[in-house]
Amino acid sequence: MHARKPDLDFSRSLPHWARSREFSHMFNGISIVIMELEPFLNRVMRKAREALPESDSFRMDMSTFVRQEANHTMLHGSYNQALYGAGYAALTAVGESLRQDYARYLHDWPLRDQLAYCEGFESLGPIWAEFLFEGADDLLAGADPAVVNLWKWHLAEEFEHRMVAYTAYHRFGGRWLHRLRFTMSTHRHLEKHIRMAEAIMLNEDWKHMSPAEVEASRQKSERMHQRLNRFISRRLWRLALPGYSPERIRMPNGIDHYLRLT
Repeated sequence: MHARKPDLDFSRSLPHWARSREFSHMFNGISIVIMELEPFLNRVMRKAREALPESDSFRMDMSTFVRQEANHTMLHGSYNQALYGAGYAALTAVGESLRQDYARYLHDWPLRDQLAYCEGFESLGPIWAEFLFEGADDLLAGADPAVVNLWKWHLAEEFEHRMVAYTAYHRFGGRWLHRLRFTMSTHRHLEKHIRMAEAIMLNEDWKHMSPAEVEASRQKSERMHQRLNRFISRRLWRLALPGYSPERIRMPNGIDHYLRLT
């Protein structure tokens, strides 16, 4: 694994970086969540790393994971600032809600539960990667290349380090039913906040649209979520298997291009 730091300028690309504003805002909402989520992941991973013996070679993978996530956070910080500057200042409420949740998790939860949450999120990475690389060509057609490259680079690295949170969780006593319970609750927690952020942006846009345009946009957004939910649900079953391991997940076409970047 390698920590990459691409030089991307999307300051003039946001917020409507794809032809579909609804698709744009779905991923914009994910970026708002990532800004709070990935620092939490890194705090947990550093805590777990320090609890392992210095001679344990897995510590190197954990360090690379932390560097990759830190690079993601840095670029998504710039991404989110562009969103705030585009008239979506109310998005800060989503970040505040997440900060409060993660502060409570760090204070109240044992390390195994914190790692289970991390693995719950990381188990989504390969699914989202498959969607963006293989299932969304029509949605990405005509989209701003800088933003597309940001998301593809990010999801390529999520795929690359898919084993780290899983391995860390099992190093600290992970069990199948415990993992399954946290996977489902983590997905619900993240989806709630992504939808909150998306709704803030869409509602702001709808202020400048006719009633007919608003209704059309509302329906497009609902169809987008139905499409994504079908895609994800067809792949979630594998996470429920007692013998699940992300190591066996097929690499989506196109990811290798981004993993060859230095």
